[in-house]
Amino acid sequence: MSSPAASADASAFEVGGNGRAVRFAVLSDTHISPAGAQDGVWNNAIRRSCAGEILQAALAGIVGLGHSAVLVLGDISDDGSPEMIRSALSLITEAGLTAWVVPGNHDAAQRPDALDTAAGPIGACTVLHRTAQRPGPGVVLVGAGLESADGGQTCTAVQLADVAGCADGLLLWAGHYPLLSQQARLRAAGLRYPGDLLNLRHARQAAERFAGPIVVLHGHLHTAVTRRAGRVLQLGCPAVVEWPHAWMDVTVETGTGGTRVRASTRPIAGEWSTCERNTQLAEPEQSWQFDHGHWQAVPNPAAGIR
Repeated sequence: MSSPAASADASAFEVGGNGRAVRFAVLSDTHISPAGAQDGVWNNAIRRSCAGEILQAALAGIVGLGHSAVLVLGDISDDGSPEMIRSALSLITEAGLTAWVVPGNHDAAQRPDALDTAAGPIGACTVLHRTAQRPGPGVVLVGAGLESADGGQTCTAVQLADVAGCADGLLLWAGHYPLLSQQARLRAAGLRYPGDLLNLRHARQAAERFAGPIVVLHGHLHTAVTRRAGRVLQLGCPAVVEWPHAWMDVTVETGTGGTRVRASTRPIAGEWSTCERNTQLAEPEQSWQFDHGHWQAVPNPAAGIR
C-alpha cells in the first residue's frame, strides 16, 4: 500500500468560512467516445453519440453553482484510449475546474496506465491513486487504481493507500467500484448489475484501516444508490451518459459540531434520453451525521449542512 501525502492542489476544494466544511462536485461514467459512436443500452440508453455534449452541459451546471473542483469516478472514456480520456479531462480543466480522478473499468480496458498517460500533460488534474489529498482540515481523500486481465470485464483494485496512520477525521474513499456490494439491491429493483471488484474484501479492509468515519464515493453501477454499514457511508453517483444524466453536489463538515455529509443529485440541463428503468434509488437530497460509531440519516436535509 502507498502512504498518503498532502498536495498543494487540494486548495481548489471550496472550504467553508469556518474552515471545516468542504464542498465539491462529483461526476461519473461520462463514457466519452470517438466521433460516430453508436448509442447503446444498459438499464437505459447509453448516449455515446453525444457524450461530449452532455459532459459540457454538466460542467456548465457545476461552474454555475460555484464549484472549483470536481471528483471524477471513472469510466471517463468508453474505449479506454488515452486520447478519449484526455479529451474528457481537457473539457473539465478548460471549464476552469480542478479535477481529481480515478480510473473505471473502461479506462483500464486497454492498459492499466491509460489514465496516468492521459492526465500527465494536464496541469489541473490529479490522479488520486498516486497520492492522497487533504482538501480541508480533518479530511483525507484517497483513490483506488484498477487493473484488468480481460479487457475491463472484471477488475482488481490496486495502489490502495495505507490510511491506518492518518489522523482522526473523515476519510473520503473515491473509487469506480463500490466497497459495499449493491448486487442484491439492484437485482431486487430489476436492474442489471455490472459486477464487483475481484478483491472487494481486500479493498474494503484497506479503507477500514482508517479509524474514523468513512465516506465511499463510487460510480460503475449507473445508479444513484446509498448504503451504510457501521463507520462506512457509501454514496453511488448516477451516470452522466445514462438517465437520469446527473452529477452530485457534496459537502462534508468536520469539527466540534460533529461529522456531517450532504449530497444532492443535480440533473444535467437538456433532454438527453427518457427513463425506461428507474435507476434513482437514493433520495435526491441526502443528509447524514456520524454519531456513536455509525451514520444516521438526518430526516430533513435542510437541517443538515448549509
